[in-house]
Amino acid sequence: MQSPLSPWIADRQPWHNIARHVNLIIDQINTNSSLLAGGGTTAARVSGAGVALTQKRAVPVGRGLIVKITALESGAGKYAAHIFSPDCDTAPATSLTMPEGLTDSGNVNALVLNLLENSPATTHLLGLNTFHIGLLVGYTAEAVPRSVVLICAAWPAMFPVQIKKDGGTDGSQSAPATWTYTVLSADGSQNLGSLTPLARPRPNGSQIIQTASPAFGMAFFSAGQLILWDAGEVPSTTACT
Repeated sequence: MQSPLSPWIADRQPWHNIARHVNLIIDQINTNSSLLAGGGTTAARVSGAGVALTQKRAVPVGRGLIVKITALESGAGKYAAHIFSPDCDTAPATSLTMPEGLTDSGNVNALVLNLLENSPATTHLLGLNTFHIGLLVGYTAEAVPRSVVLICAAWPAMFPVQIKKDGGTDGSQSAPATWTYTVLSADGSQNLGSLTPLARPRPNGSQIIQTASPAFGMAFFSAGQLILWDAGEVPSTTACT
């Protein structure tokens, strides 16, 4: 809260009348300084009408924004992000290294919605610390409102994943293996599925699985369902019994 302004004390005319009017203004300023409003909202007293609340919106709806995804929201396809200034100072002779002189706003001031995750809607497909160009379409109703930014960022048709065997059995001369896997995002931060079978057909016989940690495979989405296509399994050269 700001310190209150001191009244003007006048000891002779004609300053008494002038001081009276000035002190009325000072009283109004001191009264308004005690009003608090959060979330980018300003508050001011209106004579005879209580308090007026005004929502600050520095950026008009419909404007393009540059955002950097910094965290995952609990809702699928939704991300927390920083807005970056459009004042780029890059040079044509240097290789692209974002943010290329753009200024980080320094706080999580955007909620990013990826339209291309509307169908899978099961997880988060975009990587952290990635930059995107989006459209400002509104503001959240949080205590401190954030800009709501729509983006349309595609993920690869086939993308790398981390895998960890979590079930199944090895194959035999008369049956293929049935190993299943926990599937994680490539950086290991997101669980995409558990007890996931391998969609790619296996031959009969023993299969050698990856023992490295982390181990990697390839997957894709079909109609919102995760399909694990390759887990790095290879047929064993040892005869099955």
